[in-house]
Amino acid sequence: MEDRRHDPRVEVDVEVHYRTAHEFLSAYSRNISGGGIFVRTQHPLGLNQTVRVRFTLPGITHKFECNGIVVWANAPSSRSALPAGMGIKLEDLDEESQRLLSEYAKTKT
Repeated sequence: MEDRRHDPRVEVDVEVHYRTAHEFLSAYSRNISGGGIFVRTQHPLGLNQTVRVRFTLPGITHKFECNGIVVWANAPSSRSALPAGMGIKLEDLDEESQRLLSEYAKTKT
């Protein structure tokens, strides 16, 4: 399978707060790139679910906040080697946030 990512993906364990139209939730990330974040959760949201995402990164005081969309999800399963959670595509990041996120990912690869 071809990897379609444009940005490097790096391991990072940070608390991610996300809000749907009906709930405020939080979980921890597993990895991040300039375009998306993987959130570990036993209760992944459905595909195409829109969320408001908020997080910080180690060593950076900037608070990242943007809209996102669930582009893939993996439900918990004893038969899957993949961790339970969901991939969220980060949308409408402001220019500074995008720059900081891309720089963070590049320095950690």
